[in-house]
Amino acid sequence: MIFDNPFAQAGNWYKANLHAHTTESDGKLTPADKAIHYRRQGYHVLAITDHNRVTPCRELSASDFICIEGIELGSGRSGTGSTFHVVGMDVPTSVADAATDHPQATLDAIAEAGGVGWIAHPYWSCLVAQDLLGLKNCLGIEVINYGCEIEIGKGISSIHWDDVLVRGEKYLALGVDDGHRCGWDFYGGFTMIKAEELSREAIMAALRKGHFYASAGPLIHDLQVTDEAISVECSPAAAINFMAGDQRGWCIQKENRPPLTGARYLRNGNEKYVRIEVVDETGLRAWSNPVFDA
Repeated sequence: MIFDNPFAQAGNWYKANLHAHTTESDGKLTPADKAIHYRRQGYHVLAITDHNRVTPCRELSASDFICIEGIELGSGRSGTGSTFHVVGMDVPTSVADAATDHPQATLDAIAEAGGVGWIAHPYWSCLVAQDLLGLKNCLGIEVINYGCEIEIGKGISSIHWDDVLVRGEKYLALGVDDGHRCGWDFYGGFTMIKAEELSREAIMAALRKGHFYASAGPLIHDLQVTDEAISVECSPAAAINFMAGDQRGWCIQKENRPPLTGARYLRNGNEKYVRIEVVDETGLRAWSNPVFDA
C-alpha cells in the first residue's frame, strides 16, 4: 500500500488556489487586488501563475496569507494537435525561458529550478490518456479547473485521471480556479493542504508529499486507511464514491436518509488504487488522492 495520509500528519489545513492570472498576463486584476480578494474569502495560499512569466508576489504575503510565484507555460502539442499547458509553482523568473517543445522538457526545467509542476486542465486542453502517460517530475493534473468548467463545461478531468491511474501512473489531483476575470471565475476550485505551518517552505513540502486534496466545495474531515478498509468523514453529502481500478469500488448514496457524513469501504487488495469522491446535494465534489496497492 502506498499512501502518505495527510490526515495523519501534524499541522493545520490551509485553503489554497494554485492557479491564478493577473494583469501581468491576461487577468483582469492586479496581483495586489487578486491577493486581497482571496485573503478576504478565507484562503491562506495563492499562487500567481501568469502566462509565460513569473510575477513577483511574495511581498503580498501576511501572517495569515502567503503568495507564491508560479507560471503557466504552453508546452508542445498533444496527439490531437492541441497545446499542453504546464503549471509551475515556487519557481524563479528564469523558468520563463524554459524549453517548451514538449511537456517533459518543461516539467524537467521546473524541477531543476526547485519548483513543482503539473498538467493544467486536461479536458479543456483536449488531452487524452496517451498524452499524459510517462511524464516525470509531474505532481499530477488539475481534476477541477473552475474557470474552464464555467466557461465551456470542460473543467472536470476525473475521467482523464482514472484513465492514467488504471494504467499505473501515480498522479495526484489538484483543485484550482484558473481565474482571469474579476470574481466571475473565482472560488470554485481549491486545494486543501495539510502543512506544519503557513510558510512557503512548509506548503511546498506538503505538496511534494501529497498532503492535500482537491475540492469544488465539500470538505473531507478525516481519512483512515488500513490494509482492510478505508473510512472517510466529510461535510454533509448526498453520495460518497470509492473509485477504484478496473470495475472495483463502491458508491454509497443517502437515498431517503439524512445526508451522509462518512462511509467505509472494505478493500479486497487488488483494486490497483482507491480514491474517494464526496458529492454534496448540489453535485459539487471533493476528491481525495489515491491509495495505491503498490
